[in-house]
Amino acid sequence: MKTKPSDDERRRQVAASLQVGNPGNNARDLGARLDPQADCQIELAVDEIRPYENNPRRAINNKFDDIKESIRTSGLRSPLTVTRRPGETHFIVEAGGNTRLVALQQLWAETHDVRYRNLVVLFRPWRSESHVLTAHLIENEQRGDMTFWDKAAGMVALKGRLEDELGHALSLRPLEDALHGLGLSVNTATLAHYLFALERLRTLGDAVPSLSGLDVKTLQPRLNALKRYAQARASISEDELYAQVFELVFCQVAEQYRRTQSFSVPATCEACEAALARHIGEPVEKLRDGMRLSVGRGQERSELDGASARPNALSLNNDRVMGEDASRRALSAPIDTVFHAAREFAGSVNLLECVERACGTPTGYRISALPMAETASSDRQRAWWLLAGVCGQLEPDAAVPVPLDGAFLSWLADPDDASSCAFWAMLSTLRQSLSTVSGAHAADDAMSAEGQA
Repeated sequence: MKTKPSDDERRRQVAASLQVGNPGNNARDLGARLDPQADCQIELAVDEIRPYENNPRRAINNKFDDIKESIRTSGLRSPLTVTRRPGETHFIVEAGGNTRLVALQQLWAETHDVRYRNLVVLFRPWRSESHVLTAHLIENEQRGDMTFWDKAAGMVALKGRLEDELGHALSLRPLEDALHGLGLSVNTATLAHYLFALERLRTLGDAVPSLSGLDVKTLQPRLNALKRYAQARASISEDELYAQVFELVFCQVAEQYRRTQSFSVPATCEACEAALARHIGEPVEKLRDGMRLSVGRGQERSELDGASARPNALSLNNDRVMGEDASRRALSAPIDTVFHAAREFAGSVNLLECVERACGTPTGYRISALPMAETASSDRQRAWWLLAGVCGQLEPDAAVPVPLDGAFLSWLADPDDASSCAFWAMLSTLRQSLSTVSGAHAADDAMSAEGQA
């Protein structure tokens, strides 16, 4: 018969059982294939999480010290969202939060306070590289702390991710549709703007943090005009032009910016003109004159060819014919440029169907009515009123139904918004056109006075 243990023996056994530790947490050692398959909260050590290495925002958050101090005094108020790539042992920030993570890791390293060691985070199963990049783009855009160049670089990187995952290239329209499906609001005009910047202006963008969408919008037509001139004068391809001429200028501009922290778009354009003139061996004044004469030449070609084919034109006074021909060029070319600038602005807000050519008007265009269903607060309606106002189709006493609210004014002032930049470029083109036309009329008056004398 088995004897019962004594009271002392029972007390000894109970005390021994209390010395057994809790089971170890082996979940963190499991492979990614065993990660939860649905969103859930988990606890991780702060060192098990890494910042997302492809975060499109390059600049250090200028509020980092404030964020770190807030975590020190009040803790982390909202949990980080993390995910994990297949086959990796560490987690990454999934949708914003890189700054908070770095602050937490610094606090843990500096204090070894247990408050900063373990974090309760929201885990989301891995989806794709494009999904994580999109989440960071949306988060940064909502916070409003991305430069134009960061946006452009992020969008072009996302295009590459999507093409890798889909297995084929994406043109602008399918790319726009794909981005809309991911929750990113961007149009084809803006995407084309981003692609040009990353393809042709990377040296400037990487060196000049303040490079804005308006800067690129101003550079692009000037560089394109130089490209056409180089192709016509010396059969230089676009790739050769950028590699042998423009890129050297961009490197000089970038070096100057590092010394002075100053960047000028007009100075950069003038330096590109001078570099191209040296490259093809002609005076820069000749190059600039040639470019001015080439503006609008495509539209005038048929008129000039027709005039030269008429034999009795040779009997006219040569000086007068040359003066009238120069006057026609001075009047038609800038107006045609305004028309194309208006079309570019309209295209950025999907209004191309409303802009029609109108010869003989100061702007070269007129605008047709929008469908009645359009609301006064829509982007298209606001852009329509701007275009109508510029071309003079608004009655002086018309009540403009577009409110000058904060959103509208913020859009007009945003240097990184492609449609806003297109509007200001159109106004700049109109001012230049009016100045040129005024000069041409003054020249006509002077010629008429000489003829009468």
